[in-house]
Amino acid sequence: MGRKSKHAGSGHLPLTNYERKEIGKNYGTTKARLSSVSQQTFGHCALSLHPATEQPVATPSGYIYNRPSILEYLLHQTQELKKAQQRYDQGLKDKEIHQRNQREEKRKAQVEKFEETQKIVTKKQKTGDDTNPLARSSYWLADFQPVNNVASDGTPVDNMDPPPDRPCSPMTQEPLRRKDLIPIELKRNLDGQVICAISEKSIVTQSAVALIPVPIKKKDDAETAAASSSSSSSRPAQVVLEQVFQTLGDTKICPITGRKIVKILTLQSGGSSFAGSGRILEAQTYRPGMT
Repeated sequence: MGRKSKHAGSGHLPLTNYERKEIGKNYGTTKARLSSVSQQTFGHCALSLHPATEQPVATPSGYIYNRPSILEYLLHQTQELKKAQQRYDQGLKDKEIHQRNQREEKRKAQVEKFEETQKIVTKKQKTGDDTNPLARSSYWLADFQPVNNVASDGTPVDNMDPPPDRPCSPMTQEPLRRKDLIPIELKRNLDGQVICAISEKSIVTQSAVALIPVPIKKKDDAETAAASSSSSSSRPAQVVLEQVFQTLGDTKICPITGRKIVKILTLQSGGSSFAGSGRILEAQTYRPGMT
Protein backbone atom coordinates (compact mmCIF):
# COMPACT_ATOMS: atom_id res chain seq x y z
CA MET A 1 0.00 0.00 0.00
CA GLY A 2 1.32 3.42 -0.95
CA ARG A 3 1.91 6.40 1.26
CA LYS A 4 -1.15 8.05 2.75
CA SER A 5 -0.07 11.50 1.56
CA LYS A 6 -0.29 10.27 -2.03
CA HIS A 7 -3.88 9.06 -1.71
CA ALA A 8 -6.79 11.03 -3.12
CA GLY A 9 -8.46 13.10 -0.44
CA SER A 10 -5.34 13.73 1.59
CA GLY A 11 -2.63 16.37 1.60
CA HIS A 12 -3.23 20.08 1.07
CA LEU A 13 -6.47 19.42 -0.89
CA PRO A 14 -8.55 16.94 1.14
CA LEU A 15 -11.03 16.10 -1.63
CA THR A 16 -11.96 12.84 -3.27
CA ASN A 17 -11.50 12.25 -6.98
CA TYR A 18 -15.22 12.72 -7.61
CA GLU A 19 -15.26 16.01 -5.66
CA ARG A 20 -12.27 17.34 -7.56
CA LYS A 21 -13.96 16.59 -10.88
CA GLU A 22 -17.17 18.31 -9.83
CA ILE A 23 -15.38 21.41 -8.56
CA GLY A 24 -12.95 21.44 -11.46
CA LYS A 25 -15.74 21.92 -13.99
CA ASN A 26 -15.61 25.66 -13.32
CA TYR A 27 -11.81 25.92 -13.36
CA GLY A 28 -9.04 25.40 -15.86
CA THR A 29 -8.93 25.79 -19.62
CA THR A 30 -11.74 23.88 -21.35
CA LYS A 31 -11.33 22.51 -24.86
CA ALA A 32 -14.04 21.15 -27.12
CA ARG A 33 -13.88 19.56 -30.56
CA LEU A 34 -16.26 21.22 -33.02
CA SER A 35 -18.47 18.94 -35.07
CA SER A 36 -19.85 19.53 -38.54
CA VAL A 37 -22.99 21.03 -36.96
CA SER A 38 -20.86 23.98 -35.75
CA GLN A 39 -19.47 24.63 -39.25
CA GLN A 40 -20.98 26.70 -42.03
CA THR A 41 -23.31 24.62 -44.20
CA PHE A 42 -23.07 25.09 -47.94
CA GLY A 43 -26.09 26.91 -49.31
CA HIS A 44 -26.83 28.68 -46.02
CA CYS A 45 -26.76 32.44 -45.58
CA ALA A 46 -23.56 33.52 -43.83
CA LEU A 47 -25.53 36.14 -41.85
CA SER A 48 -28.78 34.47 -40.83
CA LEU A 49 -27.31 30.91 -40.91
CA HIS A 50 -30.55 29.74 -42.53
CA PRO A 51 -30.93 28.19 -45.99
CA ALA A 52 -30.46 30.86 -48.66
CA THR A 53 -33.84 30.59 -50.34
CA GLU A 54 -34.74 34.30 -50.60
CA GLN A 55 -33.00 35.50 -53.77
CA PRO A 56 -29.58 33.99 -52.95
CA VAL A 57 -26.56 36.03 -53.94
CA ALA A 58 -22.81 35.51 -53.72
CA THR A 59 -20.05 38.01 -53.03
CA PRO A 60 -16.78 38.15 -54.97
CA SER A 61 -15.17 36.27 -52.07
CA GLY A 62 -17.52 33.30 -52.59
CA TYR A 63 -19.81 33.64 -49.56
CA ILE A 64 -23.54 33.05 -50.02
CA TYR A 65 -26.21 35.33 -48.52
CA ASN A 66 -29.92 35.94 -48.67
CA ARG A 67 -30.35 39.14 -50.64
CA PRO A 68 -32.63 40.84 -48.04
CA SER A 69 -30.18 39.97 -45.23
CA ILE A 70 -27.07 41.34 -46.93
CA LEU A 71 -28.90 44.46 -48.14
CA GLU A 72 -30.14 45.16 -44.61
CA TYR A 73 -26.58 44.70 -43.34
CA LEU A 74 -25.14 47.07 -45.96
CA LEU A 75 -27.82 49.67 -45.18
CA HIS A 76 -27.05 49.52 -41.45
CA GLN A 77 -23.31 49.77 -42.06
CA THR A 78 -23.81 52.72 -44.41
CA GLN A 79 -25.75 54.59 -41.72
CA GLU A 80 -23.03 53.81 -39.16
CA LEU A 81 -20.35 55.08 -41.56
CA LYS A 82 -22.24 58.34 -41.98
CA LYS A 83 -22.29 58.82 -38.21
CA ALA A 84 -18.60 57.95 -38.00
CA GLN A 85 -17.83 60.46 -40.76
CA GLN A 86 -19.73 63.17 -38.87
CA ARG A 87 -17.76 62.42 -35.69
CA TYR A 88 -14.51 62.49 -37.67
CA ASP A 89 -15.36 65.84 -39.29
CA GLN A 90 -16.32 67.28 -35.91
CA GLY A 91 -13.03 66.03 -34.49
CA LEU A 92 -11.08 67.78 -37.24
CA LYS A 93 -12.94 71.02 -36.51
CA ASP A 94 -12.19 70.72 -32.79
CA LYS A 95 -8.55 70.05 -33.56
CA GLU A 96 -8.35 73.09 -35.82
CA ILE A 97 -9.94 75.28 -33.13
CA HIS A 98 -7.53 73.93 -30.53
CA GLN A 99 -4.52 74.62 -32.74
CA ARG A 100 -5.79 78.12 -33.47
CA ASN A 101 -6.15 78.82 -29.76
CA GLN A 102 -2.65 77.52 -29.13
CA ARG A 103 -1.21 79.81 -31.80
CA GLU A 104 -3.09 82.76 -30.31
CA GLU A 105 -1.84 81.99 -26.81
CA LYS A 106 1.72 81.63 -28.11
CA ARG A 107 1.47 84.99 -29.89
CA LYS A 108 0.17 86.68 -26.73
CA ALA A 109 2.99 85.13 -24.69
CA GLN A 110 5.57 86.46 -27.14
CA VAL A 111 4.01 89.95 -27.00
CA GLU A 112 4.04 89.93 -23.18
CA LYS A 113 7.62 88.72 -23.13
CA PHE A 114 8.65 91.49 -25.52
CA GLU A 115 6.86 94.13 -23.41
CA GLU A 116 8.62 92.88 -20.28
CA THR A 117 12.02 93.22 -21.94
CA GLN A 118 11.26 96.84 -22.87
CA LYS A 119 10.50 97.92 -19.31
CA ILE A 120 13.12 99.59 -17.07
CA VAL A 121 13.67 97.30 -14.12
CA THR A 122 15.18 98.86 -11.00
CA LYS A 123 17.29 97.12 -8.41
CA LYS A 124 14.41 97.30 -5.90
CA GLN A 125 12.09 95.54 -8.34
CA LYS A 126 14.68 92.81 -8.93
CA THR A 127 15.09 92.06 -5.23
CA GLY A 128 11.38 92.39 -4.47
CA ASP A 129 10.34 89.58 -6.80
CA ASP A 130 9.44 86.66 -4.54
CA THR A 131 8.15 84.34 -7.30
CA ASN A 132 9.38 80.81 -6.84
CA PRO A 133 11.19 79.74 -10.04
CA LEU A 134 10.22 76.10 -9.37
CA ALA A 135 6.56 77.01 -9.82
CA ARG A 136 7.17 77.46 -13.55
CA SER A 137 8.16 73.81 -13.91
CA SER A 138 5.73 72.30 -11.42
CA TYR A 139 3.65 69.59 -13.03
CA TRP A 140 0.86 69.93 -10.47
CA LEU A 141 -0.09 73.47 -11.42
CA ALA A 142 -3.26 73.64 -13.51
CA ASP A 143 -1.74 76.23 -15.83
CA PHE A 144 1.02 73.88 -16.91
CA GLN A 145 -1.03 70.73 -17.42
CA PRO A 146 -0.68 69.17 -20.90
CA VAL A 147 -3.75 69.63 -23.09
CA ASN A 148 -4.83 66.67 -25.21
CA ASN A 149 -6.46 67.13 -28.57
CA VAL A 150 -9.86 65.57 -28.00
CA ALA A 151 -13.09 65.81 -29.93
CA SER A 152 -16.40 66.91 -28.49
CA ASP A 153 -17.25 63.27 -27.60
CA GLY A 154 -13.95 62.77 -25.75
CA THR A 155 -12.19 60.78 -28.51
CA PRO A 156 -8.51 61.77 -29.03
CA VAL A 157 -8.29 63.49 -32.38
CA ASP A 158 -4.71 62.42 -33.00
CA ASN A 159 -5.75 58.75 -32.76
CA MET A 160 -8.81 59.03 -34.98
CA ASP A 161 -8.67 57.30 -38.34
CA PRO A 162 -10.91 58.35 -41.22
CA PRO A 163 -13.80 55.90 -41.72
CA PRO A 164 -13.86 53.79 -44.90
CA ASP A 165 -15.70 55.03 -47.94
CA ARG A 166 -18.08 52.06 -48.16
CA PRO A 167 -19.25 49.23 -45.87
CA CYS A 168 -17.19 46.07 -45.56
CA SER A 169 -18.12 42.45 -46.10
CA PRO A 170 -19.21 40.74 -42.85
CA MET A 171 -16.91 37.77 -43.49
CA THR A 172 -13.77 39.12 -45.21
CA GLN A 173 -13.94 42.81 -44.10
CA GLU A 174 -13.26 43.85 -47.70
CA PRO A 175 -15.17 46.78 -49.25
CA LEU A 176 -18.48 45.53 -50.60
CA ARG A 177 -20.94 47.35 -52.84
CA ARG A 178 -24.48 46.46 -53.74
CA LYS A 179 -23.63 45.98 -57.39
CA ASP A 180 -20.92 43.47 -56.42
CA LEU A 181 -23.61 40.96 -55.35
CA ILE A 182 -23.97 38.14 -57.87
CA PRO A 183 -27.39 36.42 -58.07
CA ILE A 184 -27.10 32.64 -58.08
CA GLU A 185 -29.57 29.79 -58.50
CA LEU A 186 -29.46 27.07 -55.85
CA LYS A 187 -31.23 23.87 -56.82
CA ARG A 188 -32.19 21.68 -53.86
CA ASN A 189 -33.33 18.11 -53.41
CA LEU A 190 -36.18 16.86 -51.20
CA ASP A 191 -33.90 16.97 -48.14
CA GLY A 192 -33.12 20.65 -48.69
CA GLN A 193 -29.49 20.09 -49.73
CA VAL A 194 -28.01 22.05 -52.62
CA ILE A 195 -27.37 19.86 -55.65
CA CYS A 196 -25.15 20.31 -58.70
CA ALA A 197 -27.02 21.76 -61.65
CA ILE A 198 -25.36 19.23 -64.00
CA SER A 199 -24.91 15.95 -62.11
CA GLU A 200 -27.63 16.62 -59.47
CA LYS A 201 -25.28 15.35 -56.75
CA SER A 202 -25.54 16.83 -53.27
CA ILE A 203 -22.99 19.53 -52.45
CA VAL A 204 -21.89 19.23 -48.83
CA THR A 205 -18.16 19.78 -48.43
CA GLN A 206 -17.03 19.54 -52.07
CA SER A 207 -15.66 22.50 -53.99
CA ALA A 208 -18.34 24.24 -56.05
CA VAL A 209 -18.25 27.05 -58.60
CA ALA A 210 -20.79 29.51 -59.93
CA LEU A 211 -20.98 29.95 -63.71
CA ILE A 212 -21.68 33.65 -64.23
CA PRO A 213 -23.27 34.30 -67.65
CA VAL A 214 -23.24 37.49 -69.69
CA PRO A 215 -25.51 40.26 -68.35
CA ILE A 216 -28.96 40.84 -69.78
CA LYS A 217 -29.18 43.35 -72.62
CA LYS A 218 -32.17 45.65 -72.25
CA LYS A 219 -32.93 45.74 -75.98
CA ASP A 220 -32.60 42.04 -76.75
CA ASP A 221 -33.94 40.52 -73.53
CA ALA A 222 -36.46 43.08 -72.32
CA GLU A 223 -39.04 40.41 -71.47
CA THR A 224 -36.50 38.33 -69.51
CA ALA A 225 -35.36 41.38 -67.57
CA ALA A 226 -38.95 42.32 -66.74
CA ALA A 227 -39.74 38.80 -65.56
CA SER A 228 -36.68 38.66 -63.34
CA SER A 229 -37.50 39.26 -59.66
CA SER A 230 -33.97 40.46 -58.92
CA SER A 231 -33.09 44.12 -59.28
CA SER A 232 -29.76 43.16 -60.83
CA SER A 233 -29.34 43.17 -64.60
CA SER A 234 -27.52 39.80 -64.45
CA ARG A 235 -28.93 36.35 -64.97
CA PRO A 236 -28.60 34.03 -61.99
CA ALA A 237 -25.40 32.01 -62.04
CA GLN A 238 -25.63 28.24 -62.04
CA VAL A 239 -23.91 26.36 -59.21
CA VAL A 240 -22.10 23.17 -60.17
CA LEU A 241 -19.45 20.95 -58.67
CA GLU A 242 -15.96 22.04 -59.62
CA GLN A 243 -14.91 18.47 -60.40
CA VAL A 244 -17.91 17.99 -62.69
CA PHE A 245 -17.25 21.26 -64.50
CA GLN A 246 -13.61 20.33 -65.08
CA THR A 247 -14.68 17.14 -66.85
CA LEU A 248 -16.41 19.27 -69.50
CA GLY A 249 -13.07 20.62 -70.67
CA ASP A 250 -12.23 24.18 -71.62
CA THR A 251 -15.76 25.33 -72.39
CA LYS A 252 -17.00 28.92 -72.39
CA ILE A 253 -20.68 28.05 -72.78
CA CYS A 254 -22.88 27.22 -69.79
CA PRO A 255 -24.17 23.64 -70.28
CA ILE A 256 -27.43 24.44 -68.46
CA THR A 257 -28.55 27.72 -70.02
CA GLY A 258 -26.44 27.76 -73.18
CA ARG A 259 -25.24 31.29 -72.36
CA LYS A 260 -21.67 32.47 -72.63
CA ILE A 261 -19.72 32.31 -69.37
CA VAL A 262 -17.92 35.54 -68.48
CA LYS A 263 -16.55 34.47 -65.09
CA ILE A 264 -16.19 31.40 -62.90
CA LEU A 265 -16.57 32.19 -59.19
CA THR A 266 -15.26 29.70 -56.63
CA LEU A 267 -17.72 29.43 -53.76
CA GLN A 268 -16.81 28.83 -50.12
CA SER A 269 -17.14 25.14 -49.35
CA GLY A 270 -19.13 23.80 -46.43
CA GLY A 271 -17.38 22.97 -43.19
CA SER A 272 -16.69 19.48 -41.89
CA SER A 273 -15.23 17.89 -38.77
CA PHE A 274 -12.26 16.37 -40.64
CA ALA A 275 -8.81 17.54 -39.57
CA GLY A 276 -7.76 18.09 -43.18
CA SER A 277 -10.56 20.55 -43.93
CA GLY A 278 -8.29 23.51 -43.11
CA ARG A 279 -10.69 25.00 -40.58
CA ILE A 280 -10.38 25.54 -36.83
CA LEU A 281 -11.97 22.50 -35.23
CA GLU A 282 -11.15 23.16 -31.58
CA ALA A 283 -12.56 25.83 -29.31
CA GLN A 284 -10.93 26.90 -26.04
CA THR A 285 -12.22 28.76 -23.01
CA TYR A 286 -9.56 30.20 -20.72
CA ARG A 287 -10.51 30.14 -17.04
CA PRO A 288 -8.51 30.40 -13.82
CA GLY A 289 -6.90 27.23 -12.52
CA MET A 290 -7.68 25.53 -9.23
CA THR A 291 -4.73 25.46 -6.83
